[in-house]
Amino acid sequence: MKSLMPRVYGSLRANWPFVTVAVLGLAMLLTNLGTDYLWADEGDTAVLASSILKFGVPKAWDGVTFTDSDLGARENQQLIMVGTPWVQYYVAAASFLLFGENTFAARLPFALAGWFTVLLGFQLIRRLTGDWRAAFCGALLMLCSVQFLLYAREARYYALSMLFTCWLISIFFRMKSARDAALFAAVAVLLFHTHPVGTAVLAAVATLTLTYSPLSGQRRWFWLACAPIFVFTVPWLFYARPAYTQMSTPLRAAGELFARIIQYLFETASVTPLIGVIALFFVLLIQWRRGRSQIHASSPVSGGEDASCDSATGAPHSRDSNVFFNTKEMGFLLVVGASILCFAVIISFTQEITSLRIIGLRYTAGVIPLVALAAGVLIAKVSRGKPVVWISLLAVFILTRLDQIVPWTSWNRSGIFRFGQYAVAVHGCNLWYGNPGTMGRSCEFLRRYAQPGDVVITNYEAEPLYFYTGLPQGLKILANTPVYEAARRQHLPEYVFGVARARWIVWRFAWDGYFGVTWSEVEQALVNQGARITEMTKIKETGWENRENVFFHRFCGHKHLFRLHQPRFPRARIYRIDYPDSN
Repeated sequence: MKSLMPRVYGSLRANWPFVTVAVLGLAMLLTNLGTDYLWADEGDTAVLASSILKFGVPKAWDGVTFTDSDLGARENQQLIMVGTPWVQYYVAAASFLLFGENTFAARLPFALAGWFTVLLGFQLIRRLTGDWRAAFCGALLMLCSVQFLLYAREARYYALSMLFTCWLISIFFRMKSARDAALFAAVAVLLFHTHPVGTAVLAAVATLTLTYSPLSGQRRWFWLACAPIFVFTVPWLFYARPAYTQMSTPLRAAGELFARIIQYLFETASVTPLIGVIALFFVLLIQWRRGRSQIHASSPVSGGEDASCDSATGAPHSRDSNVFFNTKEMGFLLVVGASILCFAVIISFTQEITSLRIIGLRYTAGVIPLVALAAGVLIAKVSRGKPVVWISLLAVFILTRLDQIVPWTSWNRSGIFRFGQYAVAVHGCNLWYGNPGTMGRSCEFLRRYAQPGDVVITNYEAEPLYFYTGLPQGLKILANTPVYEAARRQHLPEYVFGVARARWIVWRFAWDGYFGVTWSEVEQALVNQGARITEMTKIKETGWENRENVFFHRFCGHKHLFRLHQPRFPRARIYRIDYPDSN
């Protein structure tokens, strides 16, 4: 043991940048992970993961409650979820199997995926650049990105998308054998079944294998890997096509595609250092041009005293090569840029501008670590090994928002930019506030007063309400929903289709009519049955709860920093229902 400790200490000291981001990342991603209640989409993950433990597949009907916030648009005729890929559900189910069905277990595997993304990103950049400063800066920028932390600390596919995207690119840059190609294909399939839009990075890589000659060595293996990727992904698109069609908005005109792409780029620039990356690239280009001018002025003949040796690889290079990029660095930056463009084009074919503002980058979460890592590479290059410079640049990127689009569009207070008949919007917020939650208080009330088996009706965040209370929910499948007939054929209980025998109502009046049903309709249906409705309590409505995107996320103090989402919400109410024949 005495001889082992010095070696361990020496290894930790030699690898202190990696150890630092590893420890810091673990602390930031796991601290208080199970404190806040799951929000709606996280509840969807948790409930369907629980269903997997019962049936082996994510069924929307688990024998007690039907679960789908999209009113049956995501299920097939067997009421199995097909509109949302399954990897996230099986990952959460495995965690439940190991640690029990609770909030911490729901989020743990995704937080660990975020942690592995940081570690993988560090190793990728250090391998491509040979510079620990670039790797350290990129990893630290990830950990200091609030959007990255929000995605990684939620029980949803976002962290998996980020992990598989970085893993895929890491494999690509060392893909020189059939074994590497097989691993590349496996990770690509996992990425697809995390979220199909995330595989836009494959289109970027495919383009670069054909157009960027330094990556031609990977060309053969990449295209061989495409065969199994096709086999294990494309059939799913046909299988789930009806569900995806329900949740997509096709283009109505060619000009709309341009506006959608601009909106997506605004979303990217609002929560990643994209503006800073572009600015650093031009600074580096200026440095490189000045360096070449000085070299040509002092010695027009190459070689001689202008030659030097790369400190990381020992390979000779010219005096100005440490200013610009080697082939691997340039390849990585091209992959990042091409991925952003491919993400923008592909998602713009299916999502309208308003939808893009709401979903932000969650369908393309992999772009967040990629831009952070690109910024790390550029910070290290611009600083040219000078500690004061790279530390100062890193501080600017972490402590200010000059690397994002928000400060540069603040002159336009409306945030709206018009392109002919189309308009795109810029939005953002800071990170000083947090969210307590209406749904959590509703769960606490029901756990205190409701009896097992009491039927509950609610109109928002039904999934976490069910996860925390286990109470059956009524009025879940309306007559005009796609799976109504299928549910009837499976003889689901009558309370699933209406208000029959409902005992409690948790009505979020801020969302009245959100799913096609208003409070007045529910009230009238109960009155027609002779029911007596008694208001039991009022709860402050906190709106979007703990949503995943930073500009919708609610922080402490019951406040939301994005002003358009700070109306005076009407209070939520909980009602008890009594019937003439009840004791």
